[in-house]
Amino acid sequence: MIMETLKIMDAREKKELLTKISDAYGIPPDIFSDYEFLEKPERIFITSRASLSINLRNLSIEGLGLSFARISGSIKLTTNAIQLFGRHATKNILDLDTENALKYIRGLDISGIPAKDVSGYVIVRSGKDYLGSGLYKDGYLKNQIPKQRRIKKLGNMQ
Repeated sequence: MIMETLKIMDAREKKELLTKISDAYGIPPDIFSDYEFLEKPERIFITSRASLSINLRNLSIEGLGLSFARISGSIKLTTNAIQLFGRHATKNILDLDTENALKYIRGLDISGIPAKDVSGYVIVRSGKDYLGSGLYKDGYLKNQIPKQRRIKKLGNMQ
């Protein structure tokens, strides 16, 4: 098995990434001024600058820092990234009522959700809670919560 190597983004690559994030979600680039980004094909990691001072040459690692986003044409923020930085977003946010939020955190897809000015990968929110990512089109929300993070039982819901 060939390990794909992590590459630290240079200033130009970082600026391009932050522009994509700003365009897609309205998160200001300066929110990320204290962080560095690393990439491998279709995956982006975010980490502190201090972690880059560690000698990683003899280590075989999957990632460094937090898995932040996937890029395949459009940018999809991870659940962790949304829960940490979602509060800074100003667009492509899909608000769910409590009933639909409960369905969402259980891993269900949801139809019949009217939304204005929202499409593609969205930040899913309920009240002040940033739940994760979804793929939204024409009133249908395709759940993007990783299976291991879904809540199977919630109170008296089965």
